[in-house]
Amino acid sequence: MQKEPDKETPTPGLDKPELATPTTDIAADTVSDAAVAASVAPDETVIPFDAIVASSPPPGVGSTGASGASGAQEDSSDPKTFPIRLARKLRLVLSQNGQPFAISQRGHAGPRAVSLDSRQIRKLIRKEAAKEKLPLRERDVDDVIAHLKAHAEMATEMVNVWYRVAQIPDGVVIAIGDEANTHIRITPGKVEVIVGGTDTLFYETSVSKPMVFPAEQGDYGLLKKYVNVGAEDFVLLIAWISYTLAHPKVPTTKYLHLVIMGDQGSGKSTLSSLILSLVDPSHVGLQIFPGNAIDLSIAAANAHLLVYDNMRGFKQFMADLLCVASTGGAISTRQLYTNAEQSIQRLHCALVLNAIHSLINQPDLAQRCLPIRTLPLSESARRSDAAMAAELALDLPVIFRGFLALIAEIMRHLPTVSVTNPERMLDFVRWLAAMEIAKGVPAGIYQAAYSEALREAQLDSLQENLLASAVLEFAAKHARPECSETPSKLLSKLIEELPDGAKYSREWPRTPIALSKRLNALKASLATQGVHIEFSRGKERHITITTREVTP
Repeated sequence: MQKEPDKETPTPGLDKPELATPTTDIAADTVSDAAVAASVAPDETVIPFDAIVASSPPPGVGSTGASGASGAQEDSSDPKTFPIRLARKLRLVLSQNGQPFAISQRGHAGPRAVSLDSRQIRKLIRKEAAKEKLPLRERDVDDVIAHLKAHAEMATEMVNVWYRVAQIPDGVVIAIGDEANTHIRITPGKVEVIVGGTDTLFYETSVSKPMVFPAEQGDYGLLKKYVNVGAEDFVLLIAWISYTLAHPKVPTTKYLHLVIMGDQGSGKSTLSSLILSLVDPSHVGLQIFPGNAIDLSIAAANAHLLVYDNMRGFKQFMADLLCVASTGGAISTRQLYTNAEQSIQRLHCALVLNAIHSLINQPDLAQRCLPIRTLPLSESARRSDAAMAAELALDLPVIFRGFLALIAEIMRHLPTVSVTNPERMLDFVRWLAAMEIAKGVPAGIYQAAYSEALREAQLDSLQENLLASAVLEFAAKHARPECSETPSKLLSKLIEELPDGAKYSREWPRTPIALSKRLNALKASLATQGVHIEFSRGKERHITITTREVTP
């Protein structure tokens, strides 16, 4: 473990932050709870916050301030000018996503970013008001925050601010989120644990929990003691955890959602909780799946990983949103019901979904998911939660350090990998290829396991789709190797194979045109099962179904 000066360079295109010096040390600049309580409105509760960072006033706010002529002295006890005085004390910036932040300092633990939309900034405002013995009601705090946001926008200083995982030119930095502001810098072949932080700025949320501090030596294989999955699924799980840990929220990151399936009592929730404690510990823990886009996007904005427990399915529009969360996108709504301003909420996050049965019945989403299955757990193999938690507390630092070392080794081989089994989520395939080199296994072993897992997941998804399952059955009987029909004739032949009453389902295409459109959307998924759809046009339109053997 080492402590060293800050050396990172922000992502190209954004200015490197020049860190300001704290006005005072926390130990020397404290305000008693009694003083705080005495200086605020009777109906407010004030919680002291850590010391703040001083900086030069933002552009446009000079020595004259916003309320007086040049050289005029402001009354430090005037509550009307308190927002101006506070804005001059703080270093106010905009993040790479245009969100306003203040930079705070906790003693010698290095700088951190505080969102101007967070509870933390409200605590900071109340502490500074308490120092001046100014009473603030809730609406007064809102006014101060609005003023600080305006100053941040006027200053137009833009810096990179990250949650949990940050991108640096040759690797990543992971913020543990502890009081010492420990950062872990991972570059190809190297892991550095830096107590006191670096010049990479991170923010925390009100539900963030510190990650475990890594041990000196690591062994991610200890995870096997707490996971009851097959050998191939365990390898894919290790790859997924390391991949998710190593990828910050940048436009080029494509997250793969983990889907854990298994019988009741097979350890799905236990595995989900363990993954969360490794990747992104949170006071929220396992959650119930939200019912709308806004709730999902808000949760994603405040986490690196979301875990949803006991899933039973979701509607088509939510499946579409999960596709967006995988590759990154935005949700746009009106800012207020009284105006036409747009409010943009980013949606980009890795997810863990656990369920008893297969719940991914949309082929497009299935290609963005990694399915693994927990094995049945015998009664003799069960352990009490208390005993498992005590043992895991000892093993988790070692497991975490093992993942950090694995990430560094994978990064070392990533530039020169050779892909043998390309899939839609190609970045994860490349990660598997680099992991093959790192672990010394023959090229393609891990990639083939992933391709097979995807094929099985796609089959589950297709069997849940009425048209897709009908085409699979039809191809097995009549398209070996090929069958070509007009859309109307093919629709009639497919109906002949349907169970009684199925043709009246809302899921079934009623016209030849509808059949063509829906088959076109299913082409890629059907191809994973060896069923290929081609459309041609001569005197008449034809749909050709060809069956080919699936190559592992």
